[in-house]
Parts: sequence; C-alpha cells; structure tokens
Amino acid sequence: MQAATAKVHEDETSPRPLFAVLGSLEVRSGSELIPVSGTLQRRMLVMLLLEAGRVVPVSRLVAAGWNEEPPDSAEHQVRKTVAKLRSRLPHGPDIIVTDGPGYRAVVDTEQLDLLRYQELLRQARASLDAGETEQAVAQLREALALWRGPVLAGSGGRVVDAASTALEEQRLTAAEQLYGLCIDAGEAAGITGELRVLVDEHPLRETLRSRLMLALYHSGQQAAALDEFARAREHLAEELGIDPSAELTALHERILRQDPSLTRPERAASRVPHQVTETPHSLPFDVPDFSGRSMELQWICDAARRAPEGSPTVLSLDGMGGGGKTALAIRAAHQLAEQYPHGSLFIDLHGFTPGQTPLSAFQAQGDLLAAVGIPSEELPAVPAGRAARWQSYMRGRRMLLVLDNAAASEQVRELIPASSDSLVLITSRPRLTGLDGAEWLSVGALPELDSHQLLRNTLGAARVEKEPDAARELLRLCGGLPLAVRIAAARLANRPHWTVQRLVERLRDHNRRLEELTSEGRGVAGALLLSYQSMPKEQRTAFRLLGHHPGRYLDAGEAAALLDTDVLTAEDVMEELVDVRLLEAREPGVYALHDLVRSFVQRVAQGEKAPEDGQAVRRLMDHYLNTAGRACDTLFPGRRNFGDRDEGARADEFDHEDKALQWLDQHRDSLLAAVDAAYQEGLLWHAARLPRELGFHSSIRAYDASANAALEKGVSASRRLGDRSLTRLNLMNLAMGKWRLGQLSEAVARLEEAMDLSRQMGDVHSEAECRARLGQACSSMGELERALQLCQEANARAQELGFTRLDGSSLSTLSLVQVRLGRFDEAAEAAERAVAIFDSIKEVQLSVDALSNLSQAIEHLGRFEEALAWADAALERCQRMSMPSVLPLVLARRADVLVRMGKLEEAADSADHALAKATSSTDDIHRATVHLSVGRVRYAQGDLDMAQAQQLLAHEIACRMELRYDEACALWGLGRTAEAQGHSQMARQHRSAADNLFSLMKVPDTAR
Repeated sequence: MQAATAKVHEDETSPRPLFAVLGSLEVRSGSELIPVSGTLQRRMLVMLLLEAGRVVPVSRLVAAGWNEEPPDSAEHQVRKTVAKLRSRLPHGPDIIVTDGPGYRAVVDTEQLDLLRYQELLRQARASLDAGETEQAVAQLREALALWRGPVLAGSGGRVVDAASTALEEQRLTAAEQLYGLCIDAGEAAGITGELRVLVDEHPLRETLRSRLMLALYHSGQQAAALDEFARAREHLAEELGIDPSAELTALHERILRQDPSLTRPERAASRVPHQVTETPHSLPFDVPDFSGRSMELQWICDAARRAPEGSPTVLSLDGMGGGGKTALAIRAAHQLAEQYPHGSLFIDLHGFTPGQTPLSAFQAQGDLLAAVGIPSEELPAVPAGRAARWQSYMRGRRMLLVLDNAAASEQVRELIPASSDSLVLITSRPRLTGLDGAEWLSVGALPELDSHQLLRNTLGAARVEKEPDAARELLRLCGGLPLAVRIAAARLANRPHWTVQRLVERLRDHNRRLEELTSEGRGVAGALLLSYQSMPKEQRTAFRLLGHHPGRYLDAGEAAALLDTDVLTAEDVMEELVDVRLLEAREPGVYALHDLVRSFVQRVAQGEKAPEDGQAVRRLMDHYLNTAGRACDTLFPGRRNFGDRDEGARADEFDHEDKALQWLDQHRDSLLAAVDAAYQEGLLWHAARLPRELGFHSSIRAYDASANAALEKGVSASRRLGDRSLTRLNLMNLAMGKWRLGQLSEAVARLEEAMDLSRQMGDVHSEAECRARLGQACSSMGELERALQLCQEANARAQELGFTRLDGSSLSTLSLVQVRLGRFDEAAEAAERAVAIFDSIKEVQLSVDALSNLSQAIEHLGRFEEALAWADAALERCQRMSMPSVLPLVLARRADVLVRMGKLEEAADSADHALAKATSSTDDIHRATVHLSVGRVRYAQGDLDMAQAQQLLAHEIACRMELRYDEACALWGLGRTAEAQGHSQMARQHRSAADNLFSLMKVPDTAR
C-alpha cells in the first residue's frame, strides 16, 4: 500500500508526459526520457497513440502486437502489457483508460506530436480557404518539421506500418502543397535543395518531381529542369516499365519550348472555359445535394486518368435499382468534362423505364448524332449505315459519353467508339459481362455516414438534428438506398407538420414499407418490379421461392433446400440473381437480400403463391433442424440424441467445433425467424424441435432473451401437438435460459413442471437432468442443502444410466455447492472429476464452469498459484469458444485469486475487464458475482467508496433476483467496508444481516 501511495503522489506532482510517434517512439516527463522497453509495450503504446481519443479494441491491439498468428494467450498478454504501461508512465491510469471493448489514450494536442501535426495541417487548410497564403505556408512548415521518420522507425509490424504508410502519404501531400505555394510566391530558388532530397527519397512520385522541375526552371536552371524529366523517365522505365504521365510530359514540353504561361505559375482561375457553342454538352443537371460515393468517384477518375491513348476507356457501373448509379455517373462526368475538349453526351437507353421499350443501338445512334447537330435528313436509314456514320463522327474526337440505364451488352456495344480517346460511362442494373475490355464497378448501398449526409442535404440539417435517433432509424429502414432516402426526405419536406418519428413508425410496418417509399409515380417497389419482370420465368420462380427464406442472409445450402436442388446448382441460381442485382454476394456461397428487396420478394411470394411453396418451406425447416442439430452435437458432445433427424449429411461437415460454431453464429437470426415462420405456417413439429438448438447455442453466445422467446413458441407448439416429450424438452431448456437471465422463480416453476412430465412418462434420463438443473437453480437461490441433495441424486442416477455429460455437469454444480458449504476438499475432488469427464468427451463449454469451480475450491485450500492456473485454464477455453455469458464470471474468478496473492494491479485489470464484459452481456445471473469481485479488488486497493458502490450494486441485484448467497456476501463486504470507513454501527448491522443469511444457508465462517 505504501508503494501504491507513493506512486499516486509521484503522479500528482510530476508533469504529464509528452509523446512523439512521428519517428522512433519518445516519451518524456519534463526533461527526463522515459524508456519503454520491449517490442510489445512499444507497439501497444504507439497503437493507442495513433488512435488517440478513440477506443482501440483488444482485438486490434492483438493484431498490432504480433506479425504472425498471435498466440492463444494474446488477449491476456495485451492486458498485462497495458497494466505495465500504466505503471511505467506518469499519470498512466489517466492516460490509458479502459473503455468498452478495449482501451483509449487520453492525451491533448500539446502532449502528442501527431495531434499537433494534424492540427497544423487543419489550420493550413483553413488559412488557404481564407486566402491567407503566407500563414498557410508557415503552418505547413511547422507541421512538416515535426516529422522525424516512419512510426517506430519502420519496426512497428504490419498494422503500425500500415498506419505509418498513410501518415507518410499525408506528409508527402502536404510537402507538395507547401512547395507549390512557395513556387507561386516566387520562392523557387530557396526550396530546390529541400525538394531534391525528397525527390531522391521518392523518385517515382511524379508530383514531387514536377515541383522540382518548376522550381529549377523558375530559378533559371532550364537545363537542370529538363534533366530531372530524363531522370524521372529512366526511373519509371527501370522500376515499373512505364512512361511518365501525360501531366509530367506536358510540363517537360512547356519547359522545353519556354512556354510563356510558365512566366508565372498557372492558376486554376485563369483557365479559359471551353466555349459551349463549339462542342456538344448534353449532360443533365448535377444535383447539388449529391452525397458520398467518394471512393467510387475516385475509382472513375483514376481509371480515366490512366486511359491508354488511341482507344476508348469503358467504365460500367452496375447495381440494384434506386442505388444512385445515374447520379454518380453524372457527378463524375461533370468533374471530368473539361478533360474531353470535343464535348460530352448523355443518353437514357430506357433499359428499365416504366412504360418504355429499351432503345435499340440503331435508335440510340440516331439520338446521339442528333444531339451533336447532325440533321435528321442526313441520318442513314439502315443500321449498318448509321453505325458507320456514328463511328465516323467519333473518330479522332476525345469525348465523354454517358450511356445510362442499359439493359444488356448488345444495347451499348455498337455505341462505343472504335478508335478515339473517349471515356464511356455506362450504368446498368445487371453487370454487362459481355463487354470486352470494360472495367466494372458495383454500386452498393450508401454507408451510414453518407446516408446521413444525404438526408441532411435533402431534408435540411435542422430537422435531422432535432430528431437524431429517429433520423438514424429512418436511414436504417431505407437500407442506404439513395432513392429510398430521397423519397423519405421528399415526403417529410412535403409534410412539414410530420415528425421524422412519424414516418419511421409508418415504415416499421413491414407490409407497408414499400408503399411509404413511393412518391409522384416513382418508388422502390416500381424500380424492383422492373428488374423482376425482366427475368425469365424460371428465374422469377426461383426468386419467389427464395422469398420464403425467413432472414436477410442465406447460403447455398438454404437455397438448395428451398429450390429442391443440389448446392452447386443453387449457387448458380443465386449468382444469376447477383448479376441482376437482386441479391448481394457476401462471401463464397453466402448471399444477402437488401432489406427493401426482402420486403419486395416477400410480397411477391405472398401474392403469387403456388402449391410448391409449402413444400419449399418444409424442406428449409428440415434443413435447419438437421444442420443445426449436427452443429450442436459437435459443440456439445454427449448430449442426448432424440433420433428424429436425417443424419445423411457429409461426415466432415462439422469436423471441428469452430465450423459448427461459425455455422450457428451465421444462421442465428435466420433460425430465430424460422421458429416464428414454422409456427405461423402450422409446421408445429419443426417449431417445437428447433428451439432446443437455439437454447444450446445461446448458452455460449448469450442471446437468451431472443432464444427464450423461441423456446416459449416451442412449448406452445409442443402442447398443441400433445407431445409431452417435446414439452418437457422445451420447458427444461427454457428454464435454463430463464436462469441465465436471473429469472429464478420462473426457471424453478418450469423445471418442476418438466420433472413432473418426466415422471409421468417414466423417462429416467430426463428426470435426472431436471434434478441437476433444479440443483443449479437452488444453489443460486441459497437453498444449499436441497441443492446438495438434488446434485448428488442426479449424479448417482447419471452414473447408473451411463449418462456421461450429466455425470460431469452434476459434479460441476455439486462442487460449487460444496464450496459454499465449506467442504473444500470434496469440492476440489468433484470439480477435478468433472473436468476429467468433460475432457474425455471433448466438451469445452461445461469444462469452463468446472475449471472455475475447481479454482475456487483450491483457493479456499490456500493453494493460490494452483488456483490461478486453473482460472487461467478456464479463461483460455472461454476465450477460445468466445463465450460472453461466462467470460465475466471467469475474469472475476481470476481477479479474486490475484487479490489473495496480493497482485492488485493485475487483479484490477481483470476485474475491470469482467465488469466491462458483464455490462455488455445480456446474461444477468453472474452480474452480482462480478460486482462482488470488483468490490473486493477496490477494497484491497484502499478505494473504499468504490468498493462500497460495487457492493451496493451486488446487493441490489442479489435481492432482486433472490440470490441469497450473493446477497449475504454483499452484506458481509459492506460490513467490512463500513468498518474500514469508521462507520461501526452500520458495519455491525451489515455483518448481523449477513450472519443471519449465512446461518440459514448453513454456510460456515470459512466459506464467507
């Protein structure tokens, strides 16, 4: 405690440290250089500082810490490293704070060179916008002076090096801007030396080279400027096998002929605009509220810039209807128009226009020739002649063509110039794979930030800011589809008395959503209907059957079940739907329906029902039940097999628990929705059987509120079927879901009903299971003697029946009860047997509880190092399986042992981690235990107020959930804390209440 107090005092008096990451890592406190030893410590600290002010998840720190595959203990090592950094740095706990899933560095601009550097660059941009060039030059110079080299001197590993590369690119861009401003200001002679150093470091960077050429030329060194071009050409040829860019070549030619325009640098404002009367310009209006799509615009501009001479550049934008392809093409065309001196043309090919037949190539050629001023009487009346006239017109011209709303490759192939430097931008719903030489870009949904900006631009910032939560929900319901966002904004703008929330509530009605997103004859439903009607009959049938899928994401296996075909054929069908942009490809074999497409296809499925639809749904439910069952059998070895599933799957389908868990994780939402769908469609057997698999999966992934709703449906379906066995099954699984949520009375009621049904059926296996689960619930409620008896009876029956999984689980619960009753040797023996049983059947999930109970028993026997080893083993398995429901409990167990060992800093880190995980978990049963652990750590650290706060929280939770043992522990802790605070009377009251509860439960002093 004295050392800790000294450290706190030292931090209070010492200056806050200064950090430098733009080069090798430096940490200073005043004039003292603070060493940060070890690669892992340096990488962790730099990673946090690179993201200063933002939460860096532990997973991101793991990726930054190891170049290769991280070890299983990586997360644990990261947390230990952070603890060391906190102790090494002055004000360490205030600088590196735990925040949600990771850590956050709290530093201000004056403490970190990176923040100062970025702030100076922002100030420079603001100065330039305000026309204050001299001030911008000074700010850029000051920013660039902070750069000492690559982050961590280039030894930061792949994650840090990637961030360093981005910063290096930002530095070079700022340097190019600075030297351009200096040349404009007539200071060319003073910067040639600096520029030459940079060019030598980056010989392939043409913008830097152009700055050096200009600086030399304006310094009276024309020959040196020309020599620089020769050096650039040589480097590019040797390194990349390419010639200098058109821009650098043009500058070389201007210097060579001493172009008068170089007497002073050419400004963008001095360019003479093209005379629109000389060339055709038929681009539509570029909407001022266009938002987002910066990456797509950059892709188009980059592709246009690298276009080869003498042949056209063809760029094809595809995507679902309403995705904003036309607006994107028009925005790009306006940005690029000046680069095409012979004009720009736009034509709507009506590939998907309501009431319009798609234009033929012949018709489109006529419209384009008319747009450039060719009289109609001069247009050839036969296709061959018109095509030749179009190609003759385009020969030798550098033009920009926008061919919008194409239906197929054949429609646009003859519109592409055969020999010219033109740019052709095509938009279409399907991908035009028949266009040789074209580059494609799929235009998907807008990201959330871009959608938000579009809504602000179209509706107005004031209304969006007035209802931020409703605005976010509106954008979610629009699914990032620009057409949907624009229609929603237009409806709100036309109804100023409506709130955003009102439209959100209307859109939440799944059956009305498409109608709500319709305005003035245009809407999402109409756009999708055109795509649907354009498909062949077989494809429409497949799309309709897929509409019976209950979720948003589907894989080839689910599609095969719906379509009654094999997986490869189903995948081909879905790839065809991807091509027409009614499905989105996520990863090999996995696809997604956009929310609005899903609404549309479900409407189609309901409106065009056919006899085969019911059979398709039944096949899908069979697929879910069989596959989920096999996955759970892999994850939960030794569980009872009811023998009512089709076992004819590939033997290697789930040959490892990771594959099984991944499948269940990916299909969880669909499985939950499938229970509802089966119940509604009258498939009661499926509705009764499927929830069991969700209950098991939820025991790992902690989504019990949702799983319990499915299990309630399972109970109802079982009762309607009159199937007592299925009713018992669902009641027991529902009870355990209720237990994990801390709803103990409801859990006990369902377990007792399940046990009665087991007795009525003479099902001794089920009765034994119910006894074990009742013992678990009684232990939580503090009925320890009853819990002991139930667990012992269940274990004896499990051994008689050869029910290995129940043998282990009943022993594990028994060990916890014995710990609470002070029978530590018996508890250790029971837990060890449980671990051995689980290891023998490769059951990982339940072994975590058994290892944690073993750690607790060993701790009470005074063998702290061994107790910590068992806790660490539990933590490793828990993290391997990603079990959010029990992770807080295991971390709290570890913290308790570390407190007993006097390792308070590590204990605090583990306790904080447990608290963060408990807060984010939906399971409540372990929260009181976590708060008790945090309270013990804070008490040991001398933070009595925080200890009391945690103990009060634990007491409130325990009382609410009737967790009598936890309630008594909370009162005992409150008494100890009150005594340390000098509140003797309150301490006696708490201790007396705790003693009464412990006595009722027959808990000895040694177990308190």
